[in-house]
Order: sequence, then C-alpha cells, then structure tokens
Amino acid sequence: MIGMWNPYLHIYLYVLAVAMGIGFGLPLLLVPIRWARLFRWEIPERQQLATFLGRSVGVFICVLAVFAFRAANIPAVQPFFFDMLLWTVSGSLLIHIYGALTKAQPITETVEILVWIILLFVTLAFYPS
Repeated sequence: MIGMWNPYLHIYLYVLAVAMGIGFGLPLLLVPIRWARLFRWEIPERQQLATFLGRSVGVFICVLAVFAFRAANIPAVQPFFFDMLLWTVSGSLLIHIYGALTKAQPITETVEILVWIILLFVTLAFYPS
C-alpha cells in the first residue's frame, strides 16, 4: 500500500498543489469570512481575529502548494515533503475529529473528516520509496 503509486508522485503533487491552492489556500487568504460562511461557520460580530487566523491558515496552505510544485521535480526533497504533508494531514484529521466530538464545528467540517482520511491514504499510496 505505502508507495504503490510512487512512479506517479510528481503528478499527485501537481494536482494536490492546484487543489490546495485554489480550493483552500487562496479563498482563505483572500476572503476568509466568505469561505467560513460557505462552510457554515458561525461568524462573530467582531471579525478581526477570524479574518487574521483564516488568512494565516491560507498563507500556510499556499506555501505548501508552492512547495508541492517544487518537490514534484526534486526527488531528494520528496521524502521530507511527504512526511511534512502526512503530519499536516494527520493533524487536520485529529482537529476535525476533536471538533466533531465536542460539537465545536458545523456539519460541513465533520463531513470533511472523510476527505482527510482519504487524503491520508492517497498520500501514503504516493509516498516516495
């Protein structure tokens, strides 16, 4: 299972970079409150902290996306990048599970747990050997 699609990992990293950047990074960076409403988050009256934190996460995701493009063509950094990606995905999965158990998030975020599980296994399948 681990690394079974290894020969195609560069394609995976390109697709992942575009999906992360367009799907999450740029929206969180540019319009974090609109993104939060789309995912059914309750928006506080004072939005400065939510905007700041949303943009911070958006920048992090955009940086990951840029480095996914870089890692796709540099075999020496691929194991490090995949390890970082797996820890990030695992952390996000745990955060979403915790949010679901404590009922601290909207249903859209709870459903997203399945996305994180799939992403974890797919990333493992492309892991460099």
